[in-house]
Amino acid sequence: DVEANTVRLKEHGRDVLVLEKIPMGSRPSNQGSTQTQYKYTVMAGTPEKILEHFLETIRPDLPANGMTGVPPPWSLTERKGEAFLTDPCLDDFVLLHCIFMPHSQLYPALMAHYHAEALQGTEQEKLDYALSNKRRVIRLVLHWAKVYADLLQEEDSAVAFLEEFYVSVSDDSRMIPALKEQLPELEKLVKQNSEEGNGKASQKKHKVILRQFSMGEDRLQKRQPIRSTDEILFKIYCIDHTYTTIRVLVAASVTEVISAVKDKLGSTEDLILVQMSSAGEKVVLKPNEVSVFTMPNVNGRLFVCPREKFDCLTPLPEQEGPSSGTMATFELMSSKDLAYQITIYDWELFNCVYELELIYHTFGRHHFKKTTANLDLFLRRFNEIQFWVVTEICLCSQLSKRVQLLKKFIKIAAHCKEYRNLNSFFALVMGLSNVAVSRLSQTWEKLPSKFKKIYSEFESLMDPSRNHRAYRLTVAKLEPPIIPFMPLLIKDMTFTHEGNNTLRDSLINFEKMHMIGNSVRTARHCRSQPFNPDSSLANKNHQDVRVYVRQLNVIDNQRTLSQLSHKLEPRRS
Repeated sequence: DVEANTVRLKEHGRDVLVLEKIPMGSRPSNQGSTQTQYKYTVMAGTPEKILEHFLETIRPDLPANGMTGVPPPWSLTERKGEAFLTDPCLDDFVLLHCIFMPHSQLYPALMAHYHAEALQGTEQEKLDYALSNKRRVIRLVLHWAKVYADLLQEEDSAVAFLEEFYVSVSDDSRMIPALKEQLPELEKLVKQNSEEGNGKASQKKHKVILRQFSMGEDRLQKRQPIRSTDEILFKIYCIDHTYTTIRVLVAASVTEVISAVKDKLGSTEDLILVQMSSAGEKVVLKPNEVSVFTMPNVNGRLFVCPREKFDCLTPLPEQEGPSSGTMATFELMSSKDLAYQITIYDWELFNCVYELELIYHTFGRHHFKKTTANLDLFLRRFNEIQFWVVTEICLCSQLSKRVQLLKKFIKIAAHCKEYRNLNSFFALVMGLSNVAVSRLSQTWEKLPSKFKKIYSEFESLMDPSRNHRAYRLTVAKLEPPIIPFMPLLIKDMTFTHEGNNTLRDSLINFEKMHMIGNSVRTARHCRSQPFNPDSSLANKNHQDVRVYVRQLNVIDNQRTLSQLSHKLEPRRS
């Protein structure tokens, strides 16, 4: 059936575009009978033919706001009621062209399509063709620019293309007045992204001191998205646990990081860069890896050493984490306040994630030489919340207090679920189900049955069977804003990428692009409405709670946590 509905466009005897013909329903014809309507979706093709096909599918007569696209990821208030591209496949092209049609190929192709002229027909027909053709390209460019948002400023070629494109449209509008309606939006885009329009704010390398992306005052500021052209001051440790602070771009490669360290130390040795976890697990980073500062390990650190001294590396004492819990501090804070402040911080982190980071992360950021720092920090937050639960319980020596902690974390999880913060909800429940906590049978026995029942319901929602069906059904019923369970979204995208070839018979497998695009649109849907602060909590002064949830200090070494757990409740003989 699929083959029967497959349309193949050939050039010189080779397939260049493969489309699937899909019935869309029927409508009455002039003769009184009904006619089946079809739409054609792209299955595979060459980059040029896929672009050509999508340009032909754009309706040039749509009102200007019919293709406004996506505002920058953090300005959610502007997003309400915006119309997206009617064809999600067209959105897939804009989101994923970096995989198969880099900017160096896309810009000349768009300019060629914009200037294309009809080879036959009357003068009026040629004029009509030119107008609709130019309008289509303009609409595609507008959507592309809005998806890329301020990431365009990272690339001189993108800004140059926008300026050249604007000049072409501006010149043409003198002869074709109908093009004038899109000029203001194009002009605004050029101003936003060019150095002249942005003044000092658009300096290519504005200093952002992010330090270790972990503790410190920077967490108390409202988060701003991190870009590949931002700079970072970062500590790199040596074998003797001394450190050197380097200043490099966030997206710097391992080779560039090592070079900066060598310059600072005045070293000529053959050095390697090593990622070290608190448990002493060491990973030598490859020279072409980029943006290595945002490690998934909460207490991870970067070390540099000569290759032959790799075995001598040991974790820093500070990587062990705290030796006493903070229950005395947060038991006085209400569970609702804690969940609310956790959710506000999670929203800041989630809002900073660019849609393109999901794609760079899935296909390998070293291919694009781009950072995925915002996504990495959001994913790291999941680990941090999870280990916070385990750390606090394992550092609490008093049985009655541990029971209080279980109740507290179950309540915080319930409020996070209420706030549709499913990321932290899952992190909290996974913390409670960590073996270092779940084995504390004396503690769980004393938990009131009401709380056991609530926790049991939470566990069923986390059931991974049938591809996390319980979670997916729950999310499908929720209205945005939602903070999704991000590790699962990433897993979906990775599974799609690894299970499907990017090329199929030398053509781009666009069905794969569409599946990846659907995952990105899931994240887009989750933040398609702004997070409205809880009016009952928004006006209270929660500075102490806010500071606490942004500066969690945790043990992320599972072996240490298990040892602490066995000290609390030794294994029964």
